[in-house]
Amino acid sequence: METTVKLRKKSFTVVEQAIHQVRGFRNLYQELDDKVRLSGQSSCTFQSYGRKLAQLSLHFGKLPQHIGEMSGRQFFSRHFLKSAKTFRAQKLTHERNF
Repeated sequence: METTVKLRKKSFTVVEQAIHQVRGFRNLYQELDDKVRLSGQSSCTFQSYGRKLAQLSLHFGKLPQHIGEMSGRQFFSRHFLKSAKTFRAQKLTHERNF
């Protein structure tokens, strides 16, 4: 008798979460992929944009086009300020080690 083992993911990426939780995100993500490929941008650009759109969509529970401009600005200003501080701290630590 053969036993089949099914592996389950322990966690989902932010994009996978948005696809499952936010109606219409899968289509938005596919449109983004098409636009990035047609414009000749790298896959890293697509992945980065996709993650940010997923974070925004999950935070508000809806697609970005249904979020008010001010709410979107506040979300990104808070997110990017936190990211910039982390980046600067990592850079300083790296420079001190060399």
